Amino acid sequence: MNQEIGELLQKAYPLENPKECQKRFVRKRLKNTVLAAVAMSIFILILALRPKGEGVIGEDNKISRPEFGLNRLKLLAEYGGRVWPVEFEISARKRSEEEARELFLRAAESLKGHILGENSSLQEVVHDLVLVDALPEYDMQIDWRSGNTDLIRGDGSVQNKELEEAQNVLLKAKLYYDRWEREYTYEVCVYPYPFTKEEAFVRKLYEELEVCGQETAGQQYMKLPDNLGENRIYWKEESQNVMGIAFLLGAVLVFVVYGRESSKLRRKKREREEELLVDYPEFLSRFILLTGAGMTVRSAWERMLSDYKKSGRKRYVYDEMQHTMAQLEVGMSELKAYEEFGRRCAILSYLRFTTILTQNLKKGSSGIVALLRMESEEAFSERKNQARRKGEEAGTKLLFPMGGMLIIVFVLILVPAFASFPV
Repeated sequence: MNQEIGELLQKAYPLENPKECQKRFVRKRLKNTVLAAVAMSIFILILALRPKGEGVIGEDNKISRPEFGLNRLKLLAEYGGRVWPVEFEISARKRSEEEARELFLRAAESLKGHILGENSSLQEVVHDLVLVDALPEYDMQIDWRSGNTDLIRGDGSVQNKELEEAQNVLLKAKLYYDRWEREYTYEVCVYPYPFTKEEAFVRKLYEELEVCGQETAGQQYMKLPDNLGENRIYWKEESQNVMGIAFLLGAVLVFVVYGRESSKLRRKKREREEELLVDYPEFLSRFILLTGAGMTVRSAWERMLSDYKKSGRKRYVYDEMQHTMAQLEVGMSELKAYEEFGRRCAILSYLRFTTILTQNLKKGSSGIVALLRMESEEAFSERKNQARRKGEEAGTKLLFPMGGMLIIVFVLILVPAFASFPV
């Protein structure tokens, strides 16, 4: 077992014995490999022992023709020590006129079932017929003609919604096979469309509305029907569900506001972190300048806050410094106050800065200025990298408006060009 597998097993099962894990892994891998080999061997054996079906080529190189249509064959012809792939089509046997007559009769009888569709029989047609244009099982093409196209159209659709009583229609089918053709006639009885109670009511209602519209065509108003049969009709206007729409819009608004507040909070946090990162090099440089001039950490802290109050600016880092100074004034130790400052800023750069301060307080190191200068160099390098990333992000964001402007330019150029073409 190689070292990589051993390391993976140790990471996957850190609480188990490494040797036991390796043994279990090897046994499982061996078992699966053996099972796969046995399964493949059985499959190959079945393929080798399977009964071979009847071949296409019979005795004396004879090939049986298909019953109907064409059969495409792929064979190999061996000649002169070479094997040549051959691909060709073999057609059905040419039938005699007597055989074709028998075939027509069988096809005509079969056609009765093909065209029924959802109908139970041709003597009770209420739904559309399926007038097929071919019978592949007999290798025949079909042309249809309807004796009454107002009831049965050429595509088989049945127009019986206006029909009041059953009516017979003759359908003629001309069948084509090879060089022969035959015409057969089917008598179809079309019944009125079986409307449901609801469909019949709606149909009758629209008929009454049409009658009322015709009767009052010359008047300034149209009177709606009061009755339909023995039952009275009560009319009212369809009102829109304003309350439902308002509730839906209100729910969407609340959801948007809720999500917007969360988004604003996340954006605020991101802006604070970005501002702290941007201010860190300047903050560190001023701190180094003051401590290098001989001030203590606390004196430099107080001096920076004094200058900040005079400037009238609002920056997060100095607000955090003010909070730290307030903690010091109420008696908190400098060590704990500076640690709290780093935790509140929650950025790696400030955590490194507070670590240097706390080490100075704990050990009394005289090299704090040198450590801070090293930190300052790293901070300026990080700021340059951040500025480079910002530039790359800005370039990416500009791609969308530039793409939109490109589309507008294309429209301004192409539309007048197409408009100038003669129609």
